[in-house]
Amino acid sequence: MPDETRPAGTIEKIDGIPLYLIPKTIAEQIKKKGDAVFQILVVRKFHHRYTVNVETFDEHAARVNQAGLPREEGDGHA
Repeated sequence: MPDETRPAGTIEKIDGIPLYLIPKTIAEQIKKKGDAVFQILVVRKFHHRYTVNVETFDEHAARVNQAGLPREEGDGHA
């Protein structure tokens, strides 16, 4: 079997989670990423299924830089 370690900078995105499994899924991701967890997003999809996104601060910073969003608070605002 190939090594299942994820390269640095990948956001965990788990699709199709039923409501009752969201706490277990989040707990597993926190155990995997530890204290580095920065943001957890839970989005409802169709038929009571949810998508869970778990990202670290480094992953969040990389995503913001790719999107070209302002880096500092107030930067780019009138």
